[in-house]
Amino acid sequence: MSATRKIDVKKTVKAVFVAVLYGFLSAFAVNDFLNVVNSYSSGLLGIAQLVHALAPHLSMSLLVTCFNVPLFIFAWRVFGFRYIIFSGIAVFSNIIFLGIIPTMVLVKDPLTNTIIGSTLIGFSVGWCFNNGFTTGGIDILTTYCQRRFHKNVGFFSNVINGFILLLTLFFFGPGRIVYSLIGMLIVNALMDYAFASQKDVMVVIFTKKADKVIKQLRLFTHGATVLNGEGAYTGKPTDVIMVVTPRGQLNFLRSLIRDQDPNAFMSIQKSDVEQGSYTHYSL
Repeated sequence: MSATRKIDVKKTVKAVFVAVLYGFLSAFAVNDFLNVVNSYSSGLLGIAQLVHALAPHLSMSLLVTCFNVPLFIFAWRVFGFRYIIFSGIAVFSNIIFLGIIPTMVLVKDPLTNTIIGSTLIGFSVGWCFNNGFTTGGIDILTTYCQRRFHKNVGFFSNVINGFILLLTLFFFGPGRIVYSLIGMLIVNALMDYAFASQKDVMVVIFTKKADKVIKQLRLFTHGATVLNGEGAYTGKPTDVIMVVTPRGQLNFLRSLIRDQDPNAFMSIQKSDVEQGSYTHYSL
């Protein structure tokens, strides 16, 4: 028990550090690189940038707060508190840093500003995903829509980013679209590099409470296969449940299982056949 608690504390501290680091890097990227050349990021942060450009008297901190509060209330009611705790830390730290980091023109070239700012955001968001939580905002909506309508989250992200580009075209002309599009592509590419959340993995769950676990898995968008097994040493029945899911949803799946069977064991097989490696988690 003590070893497990130490591991949990270590993971928690690391997750908090990554969340705060995202808040700083994202705010630094927006205030000192993207906003100075009116290059807009993807998702809710890009929408906040766009509104700030149209109404400069509204601060970025205020806009990000106003946009995120109703989404986090929604996520709390739909997904539960565990889903939003680290995302909330990431967003809260981002709001604080957006308010205290001064806006400075560090680089004059628009393309260079876009590349640097988007790189900082892309890596920091990817690190958050890699530690099992999102950066809030649009990710909350895309997760819900993915569960509700059974579509890839990329579909909803593309719709939202397309909306941002259309508004940019309408208010500022085609010149601004080029830099914003480049920035969005960089953010998405680096997010995938830091954490390939859309790659499928096979999850094998060993549990003695299959009925309860299966009932929870019906809330999950992906199908599952149940096999009846028997422990080689104990001779006791042990059910085996197999699920194929994107890596980005592993944390949510793990929470579903842990809630019903804290003693369950989950084995995760990477989808990359060339690596042929396995990662094991004890729940």
